[in-house]
Amino acid sequence: MELLYTALLYIIQPLVWLRLLLRSRKAPAYRKRWAERYGFCRNKVAPDGILLHSVSVGETLAAIPLVRALRHRYPSLPITVTTMTPTGSERAMSAFGKDVHHVYLPYDLPCAMNRFLNTVRPKLVIVMETELWPNMISALHSRKIPLVVANARLSERSAKGYGKLGKFMRRLLSKITPDRRPE
Repeated sequence: MELLYTALLYIIQPLVWLRLLLRSRKAPAYRKRWAERYGFCRNKVAPDGILLHSVSVGETLAAIPLVRALRHRYPSLPITVTTMTPTGSERAMSAFGKDVHHVYLPYDLPCAMNRFLNTVRPKLVIVMETELWPNMISALHSRKIPLVVANARLSERSAKGYGKLGKFMRRLLSKITPDRRPE
């Protein structure tokens, strides 16, 4: 299943580019920073810190208190916030300014994700909501980088959809760092 997922992602890349171009007619920011979407972010981030992925505006708003708490608790660690949309990017930059770094999270292609992780070298990755990217999760797991899913909730409909993926989802979820808080 993982191989099929990855092959499909590579095959649809021309459609992804077309979609970005079409979206850029209404939102020109979609025409910019394409290199980041493929893991090229050298000199845009500080390595060896905390990576927080917040997808778009809603997740970024939910992440603001968490990022501030992380900044307070770990003032010497750099924090990189990633999003997938220009509006999420704008919100992250306006909320955090120069206090954190911001880039787009690359598409879940192994080459792009590895290039990105080689540059960012996170000590911890936090994903807001349920943004479960199989190649990213596998890369983090193989590098022994802890992954935490924050503010996650699943609708009954989504749970049924994930349930149809059976063994694939079980393997994927087993790679997420378990909660080890004291009971």
